[in-house]
Amino acid sequence: MRFFLDRNVSKQMARLIEVFDRDHEVRHLDTAGFAHDTPDIEWMAMLAEEQPRPVIVSGDGRILRNAAEAQVLARSGLTFFHLAEGWINLPWDEQAWKIIKVWPSIVKDAQPRKPSVFRVTINGKVELHGLTEELGKSGRGR
Repeated sequence: MRFFLDRNVSKQMARLIEVFDRDHEVRHLDTAGFAHDTPDIEWMAMLAEEQPRPVIVSGDGRILRNAAEAQVLARSGLTFFHLAEGWINLPWDEQAWKIIKVWPSIVKDAQPRKPSVFRVTINGKVELHGLTEELGKSGRGR
C-alpha cells in the first residue's frame, strides 16, 4: 500500500512513519516532486491517476470544507485520512509517539471496500467520516 502525506504534516513525520512501517511506501508532498506552490486540487488529481492509488494522510481539514477541493477528492477514488484539530499544534515528540501508536489502525482502515474519508482524533481514534464520493452531498465534509 502507498501513503501520501501533505504539507500540513511534517516531512519528519513522514520519515518517522517510513522507518516504522517497512511494509508500505510513505511519501511526502515536498519530496515527491511537486512544486512548493502546487494547489491541493492539482496534486490530488495527479494522485488519483496513479496506480495503485495512494492513501492520503492530511493535516488540512479545510480540504473537506472547500467546495472545489472536496469535489476533486470526491471524484478521485482516493481514501483520505484527516488528522483532526490539534495534531499539528502538538510538540514534535508528542506527535511522533501518537502517530506511531495510531498508525496500525490507519493502515487497517486504509483498505476499505470503497474509497472513504476518516478522521484521526488527537486521542488516537480513527473514525469513519463517510465515503469519499459523498463529499459535498447533503452537507458532508463539514
